[in-house]
This record gives sequence, structure tokens and C-alpha cells, in this order.
Amino acid sequence: MREVKRAGSRKTLNAPNLIALGAERLAAVLMDVAEGDPSLKRRLRMELASEVGADHLATEIAKRLTAIEDRRSRVHWRSYKAFARDLELQRSMIVGPLAEKDPALALQFLWRFLAMAEGLFTLVDDGRGQIEEAFREGVRAAGDIAARAHPEPAAMADQVAALLAADSEQILGDLVSSLIPALDEAGLAALRARLQQVLDTKPRGRPGVRAAVQALADAQGDVEGYIATVPEAEARLPMGGAEVARRLLAAGRTEDALAALAHSAPPVGARVLPTGGEAWEEIYIAALEADGQRELAQELRWAAFETRLALGRLRDFLRRLPDFDDVEAEERALEVAKLYPKFTDALAFLVAWPAAGSAAELVLRRASEIEPVRSEVLDPAVAMLEARHPMAASLLLRAMVADTFRRRRSERYEDAKRQLADLTSLAPLVSAWGEAETHEAFIARMERLL
Repeated sequence: MREVKRAGSRKTLNAPNLIALGAERLAAVLMDVAEGDPSLKRRLRMELASEVGADHLATEIAKRLTAIEDRRSRVHWRSYKAFARDLELQRSMIVGPLAEKDPALALQFLWRFLAMAEGLFTLVDDGRGQIEEAFREGVRAAGDIAARAHPEPAAMADQVAALLAADSEQILGDLVSSLIPALDEAGLAALRARLQQVLDTKPRGRPGVRAAVQALADAQGDVEGYIATVPEAEARLPMGGAEVARRLLAAGRTEDALAALAHSAPPVGARVLPTGGEAWEEIYIAALEADGQRELAQELRWAAFETRLALGRLRDFLRRLPDFDDVEAEERALEVAKLYPKFTDALAFLVAWPAAGSAAELVLRRASEIEPVRSEVLDPAVAMLEARHPMAASLLLRAMVADTFRRRRSERYEDAKRQLADLTSLAPLVSAWGEAETHEAFIARMERLL
């Protein structure tokens, strides 16, 4: 057996040093600590049961799940961490040791574990999200366990349908997506048929059931089946129409895709697209390309850029132009960006493109429009401009510093100190300040504000 190397001091708390203590001594320490720690004692008992066999581990898990299921009192905030650790322990034992020894038994316990989600959130304030994450981890493990367990399709369909029908918290929404790779055609058909029964009974019930039926229709390549689950009111919205059209287009049904998009078109020329508007636009452009309407697709790409400085649309537009035409078009696009009504949006675009020279021109021409609170845009712009365009970078820094001092934003004073230091280092690089105040004058004005 290869010797385990120990790093650092022999007193350092690490695995090699603990191994060196020996099994008997470690066992004694664990027994001593477990007497005052119910959670540790429970963990040790489960580890021992796991060594004996799957049935013994299942018995220990069942005891604890029953205790959690029977709980009626709220979990006090002081007990939140312990409760979350306990829940995570049950999950890890089910998807870990129990699944390794008996996948079919583990799958049954996983269904039981996931079924607790509906009731637990009425008993615990899960502001930290640890309870929710334990269940989501269980959902993510479901497909792997099902692939090894080979459950009977009808029985599994009943289990999943019951879970999703009761899932008011929308915690288990990815369960079917997790299971799909593990299912054969019979499993897919059985699960879809059972969930469709639930959907037919309560068409306005849990949205998770409808999403699951849609995922199964996609897995079976059934475009019409997917469309049948989309209510007319949703099909008229950009997101709903885009999702329908995406599937029609993938099936080679371009004309039907264009019809679905026309039925759900957002307002033309809006600077801010409605929910799903960008997805709709993307599919519409793809449908136009598929239909041979390439010039119209290009017009739409350019219009999207002009209207809201859509960077991706402009890149796609330029990629489709002949050599040299793209250079001229890019220059025209940068001029459009510099004249865009919203200064901050224009600056963000020019930084992302990137076009440092155009960004500097924008700042110098429209310095009065700088929004100092938009540091998420201004900071990257300063970083891009400071080497070759020190005056433009200085104007951005000045705007942020002046806003901090003028409004007495004490939480930003440390940032302002760093920005003042940057201004001092940039000042010698500026040959002439023009109509802007000199560095010394700006510093003096800031000192008067303090």
C-alpha cells in the first residue's frame, strides 16, 4: 500500500494527519463527538447501515423521511442550517450509496424524497435556498438512477405525474427533462400519455405539467403535439409564437413557421422589445433566410441595430456582406452609434464592439450626457480609453467622482479615491483640456465639496 504523504505541520487538520491517528483513535473521537451531535450520529449510523446492505440503509433513510413527513411545526431560523444539512444527508444517501447498491430501491426513495417538497416550504423560510437546492439536486439525479433502475413505464409515469401535479412551488420543473435521456420509446409514450391526462383534467393547473408534456413531444419529434399544448393567447405572444415557429422551422415547415411568426409579431420599431421579442426576431430572420428572402433578412438585421444597437444583429449583417462592403458598412454603423439618442447605450455598444476611437469621440462630444451612476458601463470604458484617449477617460472618471462627492455617497468614497488617483496619473497625458477645466481646477472643486 502506497504511503500517504503528509503536507505541512503534523498539527494541521487534514486527511493525511487524521489517517495517521489510526482507526481506533479516530473511532473513539467520533463516538465522543457524536454523543453531542445528533446530525453526526445519524450520519454515522447511515454509513454503518450502508456497509451492511441496501435494505439496512433504506430502513435508516425511511425512519428519517417519516420524521420529516410527519413534522407539523415550523423550522425555527436557528435550526435552519441543521435542517438543511439533514435534508441534504437524506438526498445524498439516496442518490449515492443506496443507488449504487440498489438503483430500483433508490428510485422509489427518491420519489418519496421529492414528494416532500410540496409540504416543506410551508414550514421553513428558505431565504438562503438550501432546501430548494437539495430538491433540485434530487431532480438532477433522477435520470441517472432511472437509467440504472429500468422502472416499469406505467408505474414511473404515475409517480412523476403525481409529483408534477402537486408541485405548486415549481421546484421539480426539470424532472421530466432529467428523465428523458433514460427513457425508451415505451417510457416516453407512457409518461406523456399520463401527463396529458393530468393536463386534460386540469388545463389551467400546474404549468410544470404542460412544460413536461411539451418536453416529451419534443423528445418524440412531434411538432403538432407541441403546438396542441400552446393556448391561443400564448401563441399570439412573441415568445409563444417564436417557440412554435422554431419547431416548425426545424421540421422544414418554413411557410407554417412564417405564419406562426406573423400571428405573434411584436410592435414594429420598438427600442425596447417585449418579453420574447428578441427570440421572435431571431427566428423570424432564420425563417426569412430559409424562405430565400435574404435581402429582407438583412434589412431586419440592420433595422434591429439602428433601433436598439443590437450588437449581434450587426455582426450577422456584416458577415453576410461582400468583401470591402463590410468595412464601409461598419464605418456607417459606428456613426449611427455615436448619434444614438441614449448616450450610455451608445457607449456600452462602442466598448463591446470594440471601437475605442469612436467611444472617445462620443464622450468628448456628449460629455454632458454622461450618467455617473452607470459605473458598470463607465468603468470598462475608462479601461479601454485610458491608454490612447486619456482625456475621454478623464471625463468619465470626473463624472463619477463629482457625483460621489456632490451627493455625499459615502459608500463610494473608496472608489472615488482610486478614481482620483487615476485622474492624477492621466493628467500629464492630456496635452490640452480645451473647454474642459484643467486637472488642478477639477481637484480644487472636489476639495471644496468635501
